[in-house]
Amino acid sequence: MTTQNNTLNIDSKSNLAKLIATENLTVQFNNVKTASFDTLNRILTLPNFKISDKDVYDMLIAHECAHALFTPVNGWKEISSDDELRAYCNVLEDCRIDKKIQKKFPGTTSNYLKGFDVLNNNNFFGIKDKNLNTDLMLIDKINLYFKSSKRLNINWSKKDKEWLDIVDSIKTWKDVVRVAKLMLDWQKKQLDKMKKMPDFDNHVLVENYGLDDNKDSDNNVNTKENSNGEETDKQDEGSNTLEDKKNNKEDSDTETAISSSPDARQGGGSGLLKAITNEAYESKVQNLIDKKNKFRYANIPDPRLNNVVISTKDFVNDMKQYFANEIKQSPDKINYANWLKQEYKKIKNDNKKTVMYLVKEFEMKKAATAYKRATTDKTGVIDTLKLKDYKFSDDIFKRLTILPNAKNHGMMFLLDWSGSMHQQLHKTVLQLLNLIWFCQKVNIPFEVYLFTSEYYRSKGDSNTKEKLDTWNFKSGDAIFDRVNLVQVVHNKLKKTQLDETLTYLLHLATYYQGYFRSYDYNDRPWYDSIHIPENYTLGNTPLNEGLIACLKLIPMFKEKNKIEKMSFITLTDGGANGSGDYTAVADDGTGSEWDKLSEGLRTGHRDSDGTLVFTFDKKRYVETPSKRFTYSGERMTQLLLKIIQSKYNVKTIGFYLVNRISNWDSDRIFGEALEKTTWSQRDEFLRKQKSILNKEKTVVVPKNGYNKYFLVNAKKLDIENNELKVQSDAKVSDIKRLFSKNMKGRITSRVLLNNFIAEVA
Repeated sequence: MTTQNNTLNIDSKSNLAKLIATENLTVQFNNVKTASFDTLNRILTLPNFKISDKDVYDMLIAHECAHALFTPVNGWKEISSDDELRAYCNVLEDCRIDKKIQKKFPGTTSNYLKGFDVLNNNNFFGIKDKNLNTDLMLIDKINLYFKSSKRLNINWSKKDKEWLDIVDSIKTWKDVVRVAKLMLDWQKKQLDKMKKMPDFDNHVLVENYGLDDNKDSDNNVNTKENSNGEETDKQDEGSNTLEDKKNNKEDSDTETAISSSPDARQGGGSGLLKAITNEAYESKVQNLIDKKNKFRYANIPDPRLNNVVISTKDFVNDMKQYFANEIKQSPDKINYANWLKQEYKKIKNDNKKTVMYLVKEFEMKKAATAYKRATTDKTGVIDTLKLKDYKFSDDIFKRLTILPNAKNHGMMFLLDWSGSMHQQLHKTVLQLLNLIWFCQKVNIPFEVYLFTSEYYRSKGDSNTKEKLDTWNFKSGDAIFDRVNLVQVVHNKLKKTQLDETLTYLLHLATYYQGYFRSYDYNDRPWYDSIHIPENYTLGNTPLNEGLIACLKLIPMFKEKNKIEKMSFITLTDGGANGSGDYTAVADDGTGSEWDKLSEGLRTGHRDSDGTLVFTFDKKRYVETPSKRFTYSGERMTQLLLKIIQSKYNVKTIGFYLVNRISNWDSDRIFGEALEKTTWSQRDEFLRKQKSILNKEKTVVVPKNGYNKYFLVNAKKLDIENNELKVQSDAKVSDIKRLFSKNMKGRITSRVLLNNFIAEVA
């Protein structure tokens, strides 16, 4: 039997377990030793086996599900202090539940038959070179007999057959405990008789079971309980299984049958007994558990879009009112407002030729793609120019070129409004303006959102209250911070409305350009300009929170505009907040008021380890972690983008703006490209990438979650719109060279635009 390092498909494993468990459970696989079931949250946790043999895998999953279905939750507590009894109960319980699961799901019988053969051939039960008739005690013979589906050829004595009948008649957990005590007592008595034999120390059982090291003991069997199992019954009343409590009558009938069976009595005995075949099996099975790969499960919370999204109308009203108040208090600031309008017009006019050039490139690339997929067909009309060929060719008909229908494009932009963006925010917004004008020119539906942590911050709400404003948490949801998405512009705006809104966006970017760089306009310092509303200050980076909200916004946008080919573009300078490591759980009364999320719900323990498994819209999505350094926030970003890609058939494009690449950033930025490199190869690779970034202003970086991820040199992101100055006596060759250089600078300086066109056309 072979094992595999990679984990089997988690969805197929979950579906198998759900089918066996007969209800829509939440099934989780992890590096646990045995199955467990959370009755409150209906979560079935199973060991994560790394097995390539389908029958062995299905047999083990069926067995673990059988434990969850039929073994009482509190069943093992009553025998936890008695190792011998626990060993015997373990074997007999396996006999009981394996028979029940095969009866309930006959399709698993084949898995048990073939699975046992594979395990036995690989000596999972430790019986290689052992004689099944002479080298094993009764408990191990029973274990092998039932695990083999009663196929092994074992010689049974008359007394052994009586025990087989008793084991075969076990119906409930109470029966398991009762029979285990009886069998353990009987086996001890048999050993007492054997010890009187002169050659006992040389007996094969002594060596196989380590009996020479054991001493007599009077307390190995709990003799406080009578044969009627009164304490066992009391314990079992508090037990919970997935199975209905419909076996009460069976309990009573079986109790009578077992009590009147041969050797139904308690006794002393000596030696610490065990089931060596089961010990060998459990040890080998533990080696099949994937202990390296841990999974962290969580549901994606439901965002309250009414509280999250700030409409374009609200954005414009916020800015209008703020401008009016500023000018009312300081009338001279009307000069800044007038300058801002002129600055916007100037930027727009300067970029007209570039936008038109990119429109032409877009249409050309679109047309080229269409012609690649073009087909030709006969029209049925004779082509008179081909009539001369009728004697040797039947192809004399006119042909028609059929182009595939063009797809409706759509764009959604997500702009980072965090404090770390301040140095390149102005340049990024200038590039974004070009993207918007381009979409407007080619009639591509678009929406632009900026994500922020600061909107409504002035309300002074508590942290928990802010989270509840954003999310409708349920048990099992990952807990994220608050976020707001400001819809700055969209394609439904009229031309004058679009210009007004983009002017205000330019103001926000200009403010931060001046605030951090002593930006001047008309030789006046930035502090004479109009400031910005408090809600639009830069904060932390709730990128993941924004992506979760977009999981709801994207289908709405596609449906509203009948989008067939959509691109989702993020403009950010780096990673997201490290939120999402906590999960909402049912409130059990523990924890502080700070932990309380809502009535009946609180924050669970932090867990940032393991492979992320997010559930969204009843489907699971598993991250593909990089072997190099990645922190939890970045891993979460990649997984959320992966969900956006696969769920909505959206192309994801990322632009990461950097002023320089530090040594610390190298692994995080180029982690996936560096996974299989040596240190010398790493240094050479980074040197080359930095050279490309410096020369070409952008470099494509492999990144999980993105179809294309562009690293952009923020230092050289300024837009060039230099006028072409030609000397009166210039030669034709000089004019041609100047024109070529000028146009190259105007186009290549628009880094985002060029890469954007190439990717989405």
